[in-house]
Amino acid sequence: MRRSLVLLLAAGALVAGCSGTKNGTASSEPSYPTGSPSASSGSSGSAPKVSNPLKTSSIESDACSALSAAKRSDLGLGEGEPRTTSVGPGCSIFAADDRLNQIEISPVLANKNGLSDVYDTKANDEYFEPTEVAGYPAVYAAALDGRKQGKCGLFVGVTDQLAVNILVQYDNGPGASDPCPVARKVGEAMIETLKEG
Repeated sequence: MRRSLVLLLAAGALVAGCSGTKNGTASSEPSYPTGSPSASSGSSGSAPKVSNPLKTSSIESDACSALSAAKRSDLGLGEGEPRTTSVGPGCSIFAADDRLNQIEISPVLANKNGLSDVYDTKANDEYFEPTEVAGYPAVYAAALDGRKQGKCGLFVGVTDQLAVNILVQYDNGPGASDPCPVARKVGEAMIETLKEG
């Protein structure tokens, strides 16, 4: 399999990689293949095009800037905690009132064909459900289906070259039994934040 698509699968596997929580943090870290992706993954361009690309330089260097302080407050989320992965920046954001409820935001910089790279690997996913988030193409997808356990993966195409993975892992409250609406709300807030510049 092409190296860049393997990296995309690793990002998608975040949904499966967080098997539980311990003291409010994921008990297992996802592992990423090493090495740099190929310059072109040969994507078929199968995803819908992004008609109004967003300015993404801020999230490419700091994934926590994907949500403004006001948006985090509106969603009941605390401050973001930056992290670095082998495929780019990430951000862990916990619910303000419950650290067992966590959201990960990760621009998938390793893949250069945005959402099309996600579409091109859909045969490897247990669930793959195209949707739109605030008028932007998106897809709920993951290698393992953990939605009944409070885990939901959502990829949002913010440009034709960049998709952002939003992973929800909720252990408590309504999001624990229905996590995908949480991911959608975070995606909508991210798009509004990026539009505000």
